[in-house]
Amino acid sequence: MKNPITRSLQLAAVQKDAAALTPVEADGNRRVYTFKASDGDFDRYADRLSVKGWRTDAYNANGVVLFNHDDGAHAAWTGAAPPLPIGKGRVYTKNDALMIDIEFDDDDDFAKRVERKVAKGILNAVSVRYLMLPGHYRANERGGFDCDAQELLEVSIVTIPGNARAVRSKALEDEEVVERIATRVAELLGDSAEEKSSDEDDDKPDAGEKQAEEPATGNGDAPADESKPNTGEPTSADAPKADDEEEEEAKGLDAAETAKGFVEAFKVYIQGVSRQ
Repeated sequence: MKNPITRSLQLAAVQKDAAALTPVEADGNRRVYTFKASDGDFDRYADRLSVKGWRTDAYNANGVVLFNHDDGAHAAWTGAAPPLPIGKGRVYTKNDALMIDIEFDDDDDFAKRVERKVAKGILNAVSVRYLMLPGHYRANERGGFDCDAQELLEVSIVTIPGNARAVRSKALEDEEVVERIATRVAELLGDSAEEKSSDEDDDKPDAGEKQAEEPATGNGDAPADESKPNTGEPTSADAPKADDEEEEEAKGLDAAETAKGFVEAFKVYIQGVSRQ
């Protein structure tokens, strides 16, 4: 049986545009920062970790966030005061990645210093410490391991991440914000379409006026001209026009569907920007 392997991903520096990085405000004064913690591609150890293979229940029950993986082991050897966690985290999978929401400890001076650097974009990355589960990893062609299942032990704010993509998410990737914008745009479009339709209906004569303007045929219910056969096809005057089709489309505008389409298009655009 293969022995478990524990790793802390922390190797090379990563730079990121600080101007695009702002805290996500939620629930009053809480400041929550979202990071991609891991994905399924090769990291700098040449390992590939299955996103679906993460075991996170134990971590979420005790979601400590450290700085540079310092769990106090070094302090125990030197007799120094052991470092404490700088915050708490909650992990989840989303869009083929392991994500983490981090909230820093406002009562800890060092934690506040780290948070300020995160907010400014000076510190930008996280790193996971995990345990490869026996029987669920194998050597790959790059000299690392492909892992189908691994237990998350802790997550750290780091200066040097082992996964170059384990960086902070941009605020515009917050789906809740995008959905609110999209829904409002759709509502405005729907209101505009209904107003236009209402104005056009007011300009049309009603049925009584139209009937009064038609000349009498003198033949009761018989049509005015019986020499022309009725083919059932509309005449050129009665044929639908392009404007009529556009009007029908405007009347049938579905705000919910429009919002959904706008959300998807906006997400695709934002994801494209973040990859540049």
